[in-house]
Amino acid sequence: MKTGYLSNVRGLSMKKILVTGGSGLLGGNLILDWQGRFSLYSVQLSHKINFKFCRQAIFDLAEMEKTIKFVKEAKPDCIVHTAAIVDVDYCESHENEARIANVNATENIAQAAQAAGAKLIYISTDSVFDGKKGNYAENEKTNPLNRYARSKLEGEKVAMEKCDNCSVVRTCIVGWNMQNKQSLSEWIYNGLKKGETMRLFDDVYFTPILVNNLGRAISELFENDFTGILNIAGAERISKFDFGKKLAKAFGFDQGKIVGSGIEEANLVAKRPRDASLNVSKAKKILETELLDVNGLLEEKRMLLESGFVQKLKSGISHG
Repeated sequence: MKTGYLSNVRGLSMKKILVTGGSGLLGGNLILDWQGRFSLYSVQLSHKINFKFCRQAIFDLAEMEKTIKFVKEAKPDCIVHTAAIVDVDYCESHENEARIANVNATENIAQAAQAAGAKLIYISTDSVFDGKKGNYAENEKTNPLNRYARSKLEGEKVAMEKCDNCSVVRTCIVGWNMQNKQSLSEWIYNGLKKGETMRLFDDVYFTPILVNNLGRAISELFENDFTGILNIAGAERISKFDFGKKLAKAFGFDQGKIVGSGIEEANLVAKRPRDASLNVSKAKKILETELLDVNGLLEEKRMLLESGFVQKLKSGISHG
Protein backbone atom coordinates (compact mmCIF):
# COMPACT_ATOMS: atom_id res chain seq x y z
CA MET A 1 0.00 0.00 0.00
CA LYS A 2 1.62 3.25 -1.19
CA THR A 3 0.48 5.36 1.72
CA GLY A 4 3.61 7.48 1.94
CA TYR A 5 3.61 9.00 -1.52
CA LEU A 6 3.06 12.60 -0.47
CA SER A 7 5.87 12.70 2.04
CA ASN A 8 8.33 11.42 -0.56
CA VAL A 9 7.79 14.20 -3.07
CA ARG A 10 10.13 17.14 -2.66
CA GLY A 11 8.76 20.64 -2.40
CA LEU A 12 5.08 19.83 -1.92
CA SER A 13 4.95 21.59 1.44
CA MET A 14 5.51 24.89 -0.36
CA LYS A 15 2.49 24.50 -2.62
CA LYS A 16 -0.83 26.19 -1.88
CA ILE A 17 -4.01 24.16 -2.24
CA LEU A 18 -7.56 25.47 -1.90
CA VAL A 19 -10.18 22.86 -1.03
CA THR A 20 -13.80 23.80 -1.60
CA GLY A 21 -16.30 22.02 0.62
CA GLY A 22 -13.70 21.68 3.35
CA SER A 23 -16.19 20.33 5.89
CA GLY A 24 -17.50 17.59 3.60
CA LEU A 25 -16.65 13.89 3.40
CA LEU A 26 -13.81 14.30 0.92
CA GLY A 27 -12.81 17.87 1.76
CA GLY A 28 -12.40 17.25 5.49
CA ASN A 29 -10.23 14.20 4.96
CA LEU A 30 -8.08 15.97 2.37
CA ILE A 31 -7.38 18.83 4.74
CA LEU A 32 -6.44 16.59 7.66
CA ASP A 33 -4.38 14.22 5.50
CA TRP A 34 -2.52 17.12 3.88
CA GLN A 35 -1.66 18.92 7.12
CA GLY A 36 1.97 20.04 7.02
CA ARG A 37 2.38 18.97 3.41
CA PHE A 38 0.67 21.88 1.70
CA SER A 39 -0.27 25.43 2.60
CA LEU A 40 -4.01 24.86 2.96
CA TYR A 41 -7.02 27.05 2.29
CA SER A 42 -10.68 26.07 2.36
CA VAL A 43 -14.11 27.45 1.58
CA GLN A 44 -17.30 26.22 3.24
CA LEU A 45 -20.89 27.28 2.76
CA SER A 46 -21.78 27.37 6.47
CA HIS A 47 -19.63 25.11 8.68
CA LYS A 48 -16.49 26.50 10.25
CA ILE A 49 -13.73 23.94 10.72
CA ASN A 50 -11.49 24.02 13.78
CA PHE A 51 -8.15 23.14 12.20
CA LYS A 52 -5.82 26.11 12.76
CA PHE A 53 -3.40 24.94 10.05
CA CYS A 54 -6.03 25.70 7.37
CA ARG A 55 -6.99 29.25 6.43
CA GLN A 56 -10.67 29.37 5.59
CA ALA A 57 -13.61 31.46 4.47
CA ILE A 58 -17.37 30.95 4.80
CA PHE A 59 -19.40 32.01 1.77
CA ASP A 60 -21.44 30.71 -1.14
CA LEU A 61 -19.37 29.87 -4.21
CA ALA A 62 -22.39 30.79 -6.32
CA GLU A 63 -21.49 34.41 -5.48
CA MET A 64 -19.07 35.19 -8.28
CA GLU A 65 -17.43 38.33 -6.90
CA LYS A 66 -16.64 36.72 -3.52
CA THR A 67 -15.27 33.61 -5.23
CA ILE A 68 -13.02 35.55 -7.60
CA LYS A 69 -11.81 37.82 -4.77
CA PHE A 70 -10.97 34.97 -2.37
CA VAL A 71 -9.08 32.96 -4.99
CA LYS A 72 -7.20 36.05 -6.13
CA GLU A 73 -6.08 36.74 -2.55
CA ALA A 74 -5.20 33.12 -1.75
CA LYS A 75 -3.24 32.62 -4.98
CA PRO A 76 -3.47 28.80 -4.86
CA ASP A 77 -1.41 26.55 -7.09
CA CYS A 78 -4.32 24.13 -7.21
CA ILE A 79 -8.05 24.16 -6.39
CA VAL A 80 -9.72 20.86 -5.50
CA HIS A 81 -13.42 21.47 -6.03
CA THR A 82 -15.33 19.02 -3.85
CA ALA A 83 -18.21 21.33 -2.86
CA ALA A 84 -21.60 20.14 -4.15
CA ILE A 85 -25.07 19.09 -3.12
CA VAL A 86 -24.72 15.31 -3.30
CA ASP A 87 -28.03 14.12 -1.84
CA VAL A 88 -29.51 12.49 -4.94
CA ASP A 89 -33.16 12.52 -3.85
CA TYR A 90 -32.89 16.10 -2.54
CA CYS A 91 -31.52 17.24 -5.90
CA GLU A 92 -34.42 15.52 -7.66
CA SER A 93 -36.95 17.68 -5.84
CA HIS A 94 -34.77 20.83 -5.68
CA GLU A 95 -33.54 21.10 -9.26
CA ASN A 96 -32.78 24.83 -9.25
CA GLU A 97 -30.86 24.65 -5.97
CA ALA A 98 -28.84 21.71 -7.29
CA ARG A 99 -28.00 23.59 -10.47
CA ILE A 100 -26.86 26.69 -8.58
CA ALA A 101 -24.61 24.67 -6.26
CA ASN A 102 -23.29 22.12 -8.75
CA VAL A 103 -23.12 24.11 -11.98
CA ASN A 104 -23.11 27.85 -11.30
CA ALA A 105 -20.67 27.59 -8.40
CA THR A 106 -18.43 25.35 -10.50
CA GLU A 107 -18.39 27.90 -13.29
CA ASN A 108 -17.33 30.59 -10.80
CA ILE A 109 -14.53 28.54 -9.27
CA ALA A 110 -13.32 27.51 -12.74
CA GLN A 111 -13.17 31.12 -13.88
CA ALA A 112 -11.34 32.04 -10.68
CA ALA A 113 -8.85 29.21 -11.21
CA GLN A 114 -8.22 30.34 -14.78
CA ALA A 115 -7.66 33.94 -13.69
CA ALA A 116 -5.28 32.86 -10.91
CA GLY A 117 -3.35 30.43 -13.12
CA ALA A 118 -4.27 27.56 -10.79
CA LYS A 119 -4.86 23.94 -11.71
CA LEU A 120 -8.47 22.89 -11.13
CA ILE A 121 -9.39 19.37 -10.03
CA TYR A 122 -13.15 18.92 -10.27
CA ILE A 123 -14.66 16.00 -8.35
CA SER A 124 -17.42 14.36 -10.36
CA THR A 125 -19.35 11.12 -10.01
CA ASP A 126 -19.84 7.67 -11.52
CA SER A 127 -23.55 8.52 -11.79
CA VAL A 128 -23.01 10.32 -15.11
CA PHE A 129 -23.56 6.86 -16.65
CA ASP A 130 -26.89 5.04 -16.88
CA GLY A 131 -25.56 1.80 -15.37
CA LYS A 132 -26.73 -0.53 -18.14
CA LYS A 133 -23.31 -2.14 -18.67
CA GLY A 134 -20.78 -1.10 -16.01
CA ASN A 135 -16.98 -0.97 -16.23
CA TYR A 136 -17.20 2.45 -17.88
CA ALA A 137 -14.11 4.01 -19.42
CA GLU A 138 -13.63 7.76 -19.61
CA ASN A 139 -14.57 8.05 -23.29
CA GLU A 140 -17.87 6.17 -23.10
CA LYS A 141 -21.21 7.85 -23.66
CA THR A 142 -22.75 9.49 -20.61
CA ASN A 143 -26.46 9.24 -19.85
CA PRO A 144 -27.34 10.50 -16.36
CA LEU A 145 -30.60 9.18 -14.94
CA ASN A 146 -31.34 11.84 -12.32
CA ARG A 147 -31.02 15.58 -11.73
CA TYR A 148 -28.04 15.24 -9.41
CA ALA A 149 -26.05 13.38 -12.05
CA ARG A 150 -27.11 15.80 -14.77
CA SER A 151 -25.92 18.75 -12.68
CA LYS A 152 -22.56 17.07 -12.06
CA LEU A 153 -22.14 16.33 -15.77
CA GLU A 154 -22.90 19.97 -16.56
CA GLY A 155 -20.33 20.86 -13.92
CA GLU A 156 -17.73 18.74 -15.70
CA LYS A 157 -18.36 20.55 -18.97
CA VAL A 158 -18.29 24.05 -17.55
CA ALA A 159 -15.15 23.31 -15.51
CA MET A 160 -13.24 22.23 -18.61
CA GLU A 161 -14.65 25.08 -20.71
CA LYS A 162 -13.71 27.82 -18.24
CA CYS A 163 -10.34 26.49 -17.03
CA ASP A 164 -7.64 25.31 -19.42
CA ASN A 165 -5.69 23.43 -16.73
CA CYS A 166 -8.52 21.23 -15.49
CA SER A 167 -8.73 17.58 -14.44
CA VAL A 168 -12.16 16.01 -13.96
CA VAL A 169 -12.15 13.07 -11.55
CA ARG A 170 -15.02 10.61 -11.77
CA THR A 171 -15.24 8.58 -8.60
CA CYS A 172 -17.40 6.90 -5.94
CA ILE A 173 -16.23 7.63 -2.39
CA VAL A 174 -16.74 6.11 1.03
CA GLY A 175 -15.01 6.95 4.29
CA TRP A 176 -15.25 8.59 7.69
CA ASN A 177 -17.12 11.88 7.77
CA MET A 178 -16.18 15.01 9.70
CA GLN A 179 -19.83 16.01 10.10
CA ASN A 180 -22.67 14.03 11.64
CA LYS A 181 -23.45 12.60 8.23
CA GLN A 182 -23.02 9.05 7.03
CA SER A 183 -21.51 7.77 3.84
CA LEU A 184 -22.59 4.25 2.86
CA SER A 185 -19.80 2.58 4.82
CA GLU A 186 -20.53 4.63 7.97
CA TRP A 187 -24.24 3.86 7.74
CA ILE A 188 -23.48 0.13 7.55
CA TYR A 189 -20.87 0.31 10.33
CA ASN A 190 -23.08 2.29 12.72
CA GLY A 191 -26.07 0.06 12.08
CA LEU A 192 -24.10 -3.13 12.68
CA LYS A 193 -22.58 -1.62 15.81
CA LYS A 194 -26.12 -1.19 17.16
CA GLY A 195 -26.99 -4.77 16.21
CA GLU A 196 -29.39 -3.70 13.49
CA THR A 197 -30.20 -5.70 10.36
CA MET A 198 -28.96 -3.83 7.28
CA ARG A 199 -30.75 -4.23 3.96
CA LEU A 200 -28.39 -3.64 1.04
CA PHE A 201 -28.95 -3.81 -2.70
CA ASP A 202 -27.73 -7.07 -4.21
CA ASP A 203 -28.44 -5.81 -7.75
CA VAL A 204 -26.48 -2.53 -7.63
CA TYR A 205 -22.75 -2.52 -8.37
CA PHE A 206 -20.05 0.09 -7.82
CA THR A 207 -16.27 0.57 -7.50
CA PRO A 208 -15.88 2.31 -4.12
CA ILE A 209 -12.71 4.13 -3.10
CA LEU A 210 -11.75 5.31 0.37
CA VAL A 211 -11.51 9.11 0.45
CA ASN A 212 -7.98 8.91 1.82
CA ASN A 213 -6.87 6.68 -1.06
CA LEU A 214 -8.48 9.14 -3.47
CA GLY A 215 -6.65 11.97 -1.70
CA ARG A 216 -3.28 10.36 -2.39
CA ALA A 217 -4.21 10.03 -6.05
CA ILE A 218 -5.41 13.65 -6.23
CA SER A 219 -2.19 14.96 -4.70
CA GLU A 220 -0.26 13.10 -7.38
CA LEU A 221 -2.60 14.34 -10.11
CA PHE A 222 -1.86 17.89 -8.96
CA GLU A 223 1.80 17.35 -9.81
CA ASN A 224 0.88 15.68 -13.10
CA ASP A 225 0.37 17.49 -16.41
CA PHE A 226 -2.79 15.50 -17.11
CA THR A 227 -5.90 17.43 -18.10
CA GLY A 228 -9.27 16.01 -19.07
CA ILE A 229 -11.40 13.25 -17.55
CA LEU A 230 -9.96 10.49 -15.38
CA ASN A 231 -11.68 7.69 -13.48
CA ILE A 232 -10.16 7.36 -10.00
CA ALA A 233 -12.13 4.71 -8.15
CA GLY A 234 -11.53 1.45 -6.35
CA ALA A 235 -9.87 -1.51 -8.06
CA GLU A 236 -12.82 -3.84 -7.46
CA ARG A 237 -16.40 -3.95 -8.75
CA ILE A 238 -18.76 -5.17 -6.05
CA SER A 239 -22.45 -5.15 -5.14
CA LYS A 240 -23.64 -3.03 -2.22
CA PHE A 241 -24.71 -6.28 -0.50
CA ASP A 242 -21.31 -7.96 -0.84
CA PHE A 243 -19.60 -4.74 0.25
CA GLY A 244 -21.69 -4.84 3.43
CA LYS A 245 -20.73 -8.47 4.04
CA LYS A 246 -17.05 -7.66 3.70
CA LEU A 247 -17.36 -4.63 5.98
CA ALA A 248 -19.05 -6.72 8.65
CA LYS A 249 -16.25 -9.28 8.49
CA ALA A 250 -13.50 -6.63 8.55
CA PHE A 251 -14.88 -5.02 11.72
CA GLY A 252 -15.87 -8.24 13.46
CA PHE A 253 -19.64 -7.84 13.16
CA ASP A 254 -22.24 -10.53 12.45
CA GLN A 255 -22.36 -10.98 8.66
CA GLY A 256 -25.83 -12.48 9.04
CA LYS A 257 -27.10 -8.98 9.80
CA ILE A 258 -26.47 -8.03 6.16
CA VAL A 259 -29.56 -8.89 4.13
CA GLY A 260 -29.91 -8.55 0.35
CA SER A 261 -32.72 -6.66 -1.37
CA GLY A 262 -33.48 -5.27 -4.81
CA ILE A 263 -33.30 -1.58 -5.61
CA GLU A 264 -36.89 -1.55 -6.87
CA GLU A 265 -38.06 -2.44 -3.37
CA ALA A 266 -36.66 0.83 -2.00
CA ASN A 267 -39.06 3.21 -3.81
CA LEU A 268 -36.37 5.86 -4.16
CA VAL A 269 -37.35 9.33 -5.37
CA ALA A 270 -34.63 9.52 -8.03
CA LYS A 271 -33.68 6.75 -10.42
CA ARG A 272 -30.21 5.26 -9.87
CA PRO A 273 -27.86 3.38 -12.22
CA ARG A 274 -27.67 -0.37 -11.56
CA ASP A 275 -23.99 -0.74 -12.45
CA ALA A 276 -21.96 2.47 -12.48
CA SER A 277 -18.63 0.70 -11.92
CA LEU A 278 -15.67 2.54 -13.39
CA ASN A 279 -12.74 1.21 -15.38
CA VAL A 280 -9.55 2.57 -13.77
CA SER A 281 -7.02 1.23 -16.30
CA LYS A 282 -6.09 4.75 -17.43
CA ALA A 283 -5.50 5.97 -13.87
CA LYS A 284 -3.27 2.97 -13.15
CA LYS A 285 -1.09 3.95 -16.12
CA ILE A 286 -0.93 7.65 -15.25
CA LEU A 287 -0.59 7.46 -11.45
CA GLU A 288 1.76 5.64 -9.09
CA THR A 289 -0.82 5.63 -6.28
CA GLU A 290 -2.21 2.15 -5.65
CA LEU A 291 -5.97 2.02 -6.05
CA LEU A 292 -7.16 -0.39 -3.37
CA ASP A 293 -9.54 -3.29 -3.71
CA VAL A 294 -12.37 -3.61 -1.19
CA ASN A 295 -10.33 -5.61 1.34
CA GLY A 296 -7.58 -2.99 1.21
CA LEU A 297 -10.13 -0.20 1.53
CA LEU A 298 -11.69 -1.74 4.62
CA GLU A 299 -8.30 -2.50 6.18
CA GLU A 300 -7.30 1.15 5.91
CA LYS A 301 -10.74 2.29 7.09
CA ARG A 302 -10.31 0.19 10.24
CA MET A 303 -6.76 1.48 10.75
CA LEU A 304 -8.00 5.08 10.56
CA LEU A 305 -10.47 4.35 13.35
CA GLU A 306 -7.99 2.50 15.55
CA SER A 307 -5.23 5.10 15.09
CA GLY A 308 -7.35 8.00 16.36
CA PHE A 309 -7.57 9.66 12.94
CA VAL A 310 -11.37 9.55 12.93
CA GLN A 311 -11.59 11.15 16.38
CA LYS A 312 -9.27 13.93 15.22
CA LEU A 313 -11.28 14.36 12.03
CA LYS A 314 -14.53 14.75 13.92
CA SER A 315 -12.93 17.20 16.34
CA GLY A 316 -12.37 19.48 13.36
CA ILE A 317 -15.96 20.69 13.44
CA SER A 318 -18.49 21.64 16.10
CA HIS A 319 -21.29 19.09 16.21
CA GLY A 320 -24.72 20.47 16.92
